[in-house]
Amino acid sequence: IEPEAIAERLKEVALKENLTLADDGAMLIARIADGAMRDALSLLDRCSSVEGVIDSTAVAKSAGLAGREYIFDLCDSIIEKNPAKALEIVDRLYNDSCDMERLMSELVNHFRNIMIAKTTKTPDKFIVCTPDELERYKADAQNITYGSVLYIMETLCKESSQLKYSAHQRAHTEAVLIRLCSPELSTDTSAI
Repeated sequence: IEPEAIAERLKEVALKENLTLADDGAMLIARIADGAMRDALSLLDRCSSVEGVIDSTAVAKSAGLAGREYIFDLCDSIIEKNPAKALEIVDRLYNDSCDMERLMSELVNHFRNIMIAKTTKTPDKFIVCTPDELERYKADAQNITYGSVLYIMETLCKESSQLKYSAHQRAHTEAVLIRLCSPELSTDTSAI
């Protein structure tokens, strides 16, 4: 089902349930549901505990999209070529019991979103995020070349598939991030 149709149906349901659903909240639910009306209604139900208006911020929190600041910070450290900052973030995440495989997967998706923001004029059709996050993706897309974003994505995809077999996932993740922050350390000529 098209996101616009789902959003319209959600607004009808919200009205009948005496919920105040903002347009941006309805659209974010629809995009998260990815064509599944049942998933959209389930997420709307989760959002019903929100007091006041159910906007994109409330939906993001209910859907678990909020709190991804650390991914943007890691991305910044890679773009800025700052391995010390990347290691500090990984250390903080590791101490908070962050799963390294999940972290790598989130980074792959994050750089995919930057690639989409760099490539298309309507990235909001392809990226599920809040409006503020979309603006950050667009800004990051301006600060990175196509070659760099593709190299980073390929490296992350390759290394994340090997990470599950590593006995030292933290060290593996740190090594990958240092290579991404310092392309000259890579033995692969595509890093340049």
